[in-house]
Amino acid sequence: MIAKKNLVAAAALMAVAAAAQADVKLYGTLDYSVGSFEAAHSKTDMTDPNRRTTAVSSGSMMTSFIGFSGSEDLGGGLKAEFALESFIAGDSGKTLANNYGGFWGRTSNVALSGGFGKVAIGQYDNPLFTSGYTYNPFGSSMTFSTTMRHLGYIGQTGIGGVGFDTGWVNSLTYESPIMSGLQGFLQYAPKESTTSGTSNNYTAAAQYNAGPLSAMVTYVKSGKSDTSCATKTVANGGYCAWTADEKTFNIGASYDFGVAKGFLQYTNIKDTTNANKDKIYQVGVSVPLNEKATVMASYGELKDTLNAGGKASDKVFSVGYDYMLSKRTDVYGAFMSNSQTTKESGQTLAVGIKHNF
Repeated sequence: MIAKKNLVAAAALMAVAAAAQADVKLYGTLDYSVGSFEAAHSKTDMTDPNRRTTAVSSGSMMTSFIGFSGSEDLGGGLKAEFALESFIAGDSGKTLANNYGGFWGRTSNVALSGGFGKVAIGQYDNPLFTSGYTYNPFGSSMTFSTTMRHLGYIGQTGIGGVGFDTGWVNSLTYESPIMSGLQGFLQYAPKESTTSGTSNNYTAAAQYNAGPLSAMVTYVKSGKSDTSCATKTVANGGYCAWTADEKTFNIGASYDFGVAKGFLQYTNIKDTTNANKDKIYQVGVSVPLNEKATVMASYGELKDTLNAGGKASDKVFSVGYDYMLSKRTDVYGAFMSNSQTTKESGQTLAVGIKHNF
């Protein structure tokens, strides 16, 4: 019995020592809100899900998630790293899959980093998503960020947007070291298919930071990963990582004036599969009232030229207030107005709490 206890104690100590050496971390964000949610909706269809609903929601300001990450010092400035992150629908206790259907829907990769930069293999954030949330005052909010809504990662507008997810699965990503404020990004995701009409996916981006100025330029060439993507939707139980051949150009910038921080974004999307063309504009500002309170405002517009020659537009105006209760916890209130061609406009108002751990 004593021998068994000693063996268990030794194993526990070895596990603790291994965890300490690997520097494994548990972290995440929980974002809950309550409010009245309504987007631009059909004038006649009373079953349109975008019509007004009162709801307790998760992820209004930032999608809730839980993650594990770690690193190991390999010597000579070289490190091995890993990250596994899963989206959470905290209001219901469910997990949220990415567009590919994965449980680790936010991130799942292993990487080597050093003086050369960082090379990651697996699912990794696409630089377009990074630019999108960096250069608007509402960050990655899929509800209130005009940029996130118009890029359409979860189909918010029903028109336009990109045909790929926030993070690229089965990808190889390189991030260069920062030199004189400049950093480069390259991402490649093979089609992993012999099906006719599919193609590989590429991204190249560069970001510059110098004092109050930050700017980023991104180019994405995405190809169809599965020719049956048109009939595979989350609604009918199917998933696709890429749904169209697209060429996307994005430029984002911000400047911190001290009394306020301004944001600008422009995105051009050419969908060669459906012959659609999108132009997305966003201008925003965040104003710190004191060390804890910030007011945010953003206006964005999506102009979509349809393959049949018609045109459609989606306009979003958001304003919000954020108050930091501590370094890890804040409360917020936000309002969003959404109008779209041929539809009734909708307004959303919600208050919430966000906790980082």
